[in-house]
Amino acid sequence: MKFKIPSKLQKGDKVAIISPSAGLPSVFPWVYELGLKRLQEVFQLEPIEFPTARKSPEYLEKNPKARADDINTAFADKSIKAIIATIGGNDQIRILPHLDVNTIASNPKSFFGYSDNTNLHLLLWNLGIVSYYGGNLMTQFAMQGKMHDFTVHYLKKALFEEDMGEFQAASEWTDYDLNWEDPQNLTKIRPLYKSDGWHWHNYENKILEGRLWGGCLEVLDLHLSVRKYLPPFDQLSESILFLETSEEMPKEGFVYRFLAALGELGILQKLKGLLFACPKAQFCGKTPTEGREAFIANQEQVVKKALKDYDCNLLTVFNLNFGHTDPQIIIPNGGIALIDGSKKTIRVTG
Repeated sequence: MKFKIPSKLQKGDKVAIISPSAGLPSVFPWVYELGLKRLQEVFQLEPIEFPTARKSPEYLEKNPKARADDINTAFADKSIKAIIATIGGNDQIRILPHLDVNTIASNPKSFFGYSDNTNLHLLLWNLGIVSYYGGNLMTQFAMQGKMHDFTVHYLKKALFEEDMGEFQAASEWTDYDLNWEDPQNLTKIRPLYKSDGWHWHNYENKILEGRLWGGCLEVLDLHLSVRKYLPPFDQLSESILFLETSEEMPKEGFVYRFLAALGELGILQKLKGLLFACPKAQFCGKTPTEGREAFIANQEQVVKKALKDYDCNLLTVFNLNFGHTDPQIIIPNGGIALIDGSKKTIRVTG
């Protein structure tokens, strides 16, 4: 299957802003508007707000077709050069039947978003269009205080450059939340923790290359149950799976059962490699019962257990900076990753 890398942007290009999941811009307009301002000032791009962008959560919940119509229109509009989701949510799967796959396939362009936006990334992968996992408008672009330089670097790579290049580990990271209900929090800086870098597993003397496929584990778990929008399993052969978990903070048993399902289906054994993000381990003051550090360690250990149980000596890298923590690497879903276990490097095109 051949993949198309959407044309890269130029300064001044128009970017569609859509709300394909939750309607949080209407609830927290000051956060949303900061994201729009950053898109203009930091990236010198022109945001074009589509009809769903500021619609209420109640409206969007009742009107999945309206959300899909914005996506169809954004892809069809020749003046729009990229599409950015405002935020994630939990029901984006409901818009997929309303999408015009012929229009989307005929007009490939860069799509940015993560979490519930995994749904749209799955559809784009099936159409052979590289998309960009990360960079929601209200989280990364509207980061309190200022955008993380690390995130800006990878967003600029994905938006403007032909090659994502070599990924690096962030020296500091955070999963801390500042309450959006208080506009004064927009000037504050989230506390950061020192990172201990990537954790390599089953990597000795291995060099491999594969096409990236993945997203939010909880959304992918839903799709394993539905089996309507996943690619044919043989297309995932020799792919590199990238996974991250959300603010739902799933227990290690949930993560194990997801990987066990991949093992039972024979998918796990066909993969070339696995990239696992550092999990978010607190959300709005809520922490796992076992504590943050134990939660993060347990998730890594249960992945290793699942690989062992299914006899998969799969090269795996843990603790990457993508998904629900910050700062973010932007993952080109459908791009090609070259992983060198001897040098402990990851280089990505797309």
